[in-house]
Amino acid sequence: MPFVIQFCGAYAVPRVLCDHCGEEIKTAADGNYQWSHADGCEEGQTAPMYFTHKACRRAFEKSSADPLAWGAIGLEALPYYLMHNLKVSWRQAQASAYLMAGIAP
Repeated sequence: MPFVIQFCGAYAVPRVLCDHCGEEIKTAADGNYQWSHADGCEEGQTAPMYFTHKACRRAFEKSSADPLAWGAIGLEALPYYLMHNLKVSWRQAQASAYLMAGIAP
């Protein structure tokens, strides 16, 4: 369960936890999102997504039944893919976050 909500005063803040060590991934540059190819890669098939620190990636993969069947992309790419797939612009996402969480621009 790598996505969690952390309560900070009046706000509920989303955080990403490493599926290997359980610690928060504090910067996108320090993390990956990963998935396994072990069950196949057929058109339309889905796979669970995991999050790891870059330093935890290999240990996480080695702990699985098939340590060579993993794909990984740096977390810095994930916001763009999510915005594209959910059809939301950066401006919309930013405005909504400012409104909902009281984040100042």
